[in-house]
Amino acid sequence: MIADVDTSLVPGLFQKSVNAVDAWAKIVNSSGGLDGRKVVVDFCDSKLDPNATANCVIKACQDDFALVGTSANALEDLSDIDGCKNAAGKAVGIPNLAAFAFPPESCDPDTYLVDGTGEYCTTAKQAAPTSDAPVGDALYFLSQNKDLHGIWLYDDDDPTFKLTQTPTFQAESNLGIKKDGQGFYALSGAAPQSALTPFIQQIKASGSTFVYDDVTTASMVLLRREAQLQGVNSVKVWECNSGCYDPSFYQQGGATVNGTYAMLLELPYLSDYTANPTLDKLVTELGGVNNLNNNALGSFIDALLFQDAVQKATANGGTLNRQTLFTALNNEHSFTADGIVGSTDIGNHTTTACEVIVQLQNGVWQRVDPVKPGTFDCNAANNTKITMSAS
Repeated sequence: MIADVDTSLVPGLFQKSVNAVDAWAKIVNSSGGLDGRKVVVDFCDSKLDPNATANCVIKACQDDFALVGTSANALEDLSDIDGCKNAAGKAVGIPNLAAFAFPPESCDPDTYLVDGTGEYCTTAKQAAPTSDAPVGDALYFLSQNKDLHGIWLYDDDDPTFKLTQTPTFQAESNLGIKKDGQGFYALSGAAPQSALTPFIQQIKASGSTFVYDDVTTASMVLLRREAQLQGVNSVKVWECNSGCYDPSFYQQGGATVNGTYAMLLELPYLSDYTANPTLDKLVTELGGVNNLNNNALGSFIDALLFQDAVQKATANGGTLNRQTLFTALNNEHSFTADGIVGSTDIGNHTTTACEVIVQLQNGVWQRVDPVKPGTFDCNAANNTKITMSAS
């Protein structure tokens, strides 16, 4: 497992993700391992550094069977993944089951994302690429509120964020959430509260009823604080990305951040872990639900995907090697991670339409759509395609 942990920017960044994959290995080994073998997790710290990340990939190619739960923001050089040789010296690649990835990694043929990439990778070199946009949250908000209009914030610390975030913003606007001002605004995740004043002024001037901060958890806390400081009271929907779905969000923001929404593509673990046996085992192994977060859950889901692929590759006496693992992954078209995600077509890198909307109410994250634990809203309309210029 390659993950950014020892970083000066965010110390211990993906340590919980490493712990989750270690916990998965302990659970699997307690039941006899995989293909009659003990699972060993080798951790390599990529440190948010391209050189350290490249060295981790080289080491993994030499010493390991697959990359599972990859959480490396600086994974830029894909040649060592694609050119990884097998025991016979043939460059077959090493399977990379990534918790998250951005272009070009997300478009690499040896990389598998449970969230999928949709049509973007096949159209990325066109002047106007086509993206698959998850809009179930916007559909829900529009069903609950009339006349939504406002602003969207995206992270500009990496140019790929604009490519991946703004198509969804535009798709939501196309559904009926009107833009205030220029609509989409860039913001650094490291920006202080004072840097948010212009956005709050735009919200006040327009009487905005919708605000989506897709930057960082800390950014959302600062945005809500600045809004309160300036007396903003028109916003009906404050939405954050899934990173805010964490007990630390309320610990950072207190009552100021109550009412914040988030959309999840996996079960909301804080409320649903007792409703899902596999998730319950993970929480028990980790020593409590507060030792988990959404990033860690993503890496655990990758581990379950690896487990599923190994079992299918070795079914009926099949041989296990990297080529057969690739084949099993490419033939997986209805993966659910034991119900932790909705049915997902891994082999075709398709994005899922299965979503859950949660809201922070009185300091506790609660399901609001659908409300029944263990379920998803899998309406096909939750996912839409949008073509827009990459400029």
